[in-house]
Amino acid sequence: MTIGIALGVLLQSLTIFVIYLKGGYSIVSINPILFLVPPFTMAFTSAIFEEILMRGIIFRITEEKLGSYFALLISAILFGAMHLGNPNSSLTAAIGLAIQAGLLLASAYIYSRNLWFPIAIHFAWNFTQSAIFGANVSGNTISKTLITSKIEGAEWFTGGQFGPEGSIQATAFCFIVTIILLILSHKEGKIISPYWKKS
Repeated sequence: MTIGIALGVLLQSLTIFVIYLKGGYSIVSINPILFLVPPFTMAFTSAIFEEILMRGIIFRITEEKLGSYFALLISAILFGAMHLGNPNSSLTAAIGLAIQAGLLLASAYIYSRNLWFPIAIHFAWNFTQSAIFGANVSGNTISKTLITSKIEGAEWFTGGQFGPEGSIQATAFCFIVTIILLILSHKEGKIISPYWKKS
């Protein structure tokens, strides 16, 4: 759980850091500590709900029949498609989320075989993005955050109105961790083969 939270915070911080380095991130104001409550509630409930649905049910059942890699692909596509209807979403943003969250969080589940690891990453990513850095989360704006920020610049590195999840660096950082987790899972024999190979 602790490693998952640290990983989510690190990945989101690196994403914002790229925006900062290019002069696109600035702090407008620092707000009362109680402003952390709304984004905490949003991040916690969405992480629990989405991980139970996507990794606990859809991914796990698909993996039993089709194996880890097919389940990884299918659940990632579904996760990206789920966010197409979000405010300020686009096909590019949905593909980014399919890689960032769809692949990363499923590979976290494969490695840990426990829902708490992907839940922790998911929660920390969303909470850090909204509560700490004051950015939009998957196109949604939260009015009360610890930091009110201004994010501007080209959409490819800021994510535009969709939020930093729509940026190229968010996708790159998450994809790197996905590959590492899959390599570790393969070495530790945690990858499940499709049913036709088992027989």
